Amino acid sequence: MYILENYGVPSGCIAIKHVDGATAQLRFYFLEPELREQGAGRKLMDLVIDFCREKKYQHVVLWTFSTLAAARHLYASRGFQIIDTHVNNEWGNRSLKNTGY
Repeated sequence: MYILENYGVPSGCIAIKHVDGATAQLRFYFLEPELREQGAGRKLMDLVIDFCREKKYQHVVLWTFSTLAAARHLYASRGFQIIDTHVNNEWGNRSLKNTGY
């Protein structure tokens, strides 16, 4: 897990979970609103992608939601593709849950 600090205050994070010898899952990707659109999210994403390459994972997967347009754009810019979608009612909002990005 990487934790981003802004002036000593935890302000973002991203983690990788080992799924199996070939697959890692991106998890817990959060960034405080005041740091968005400044490159911090891209740097966190690049850190975990570099980590996965170093550890020789062949696949990196994640789950996201259709309502998270900025995050989905960032994932696509790093080569992630939607491989499955289904309706989701978690957290009280009906949205599409994109899996296997």
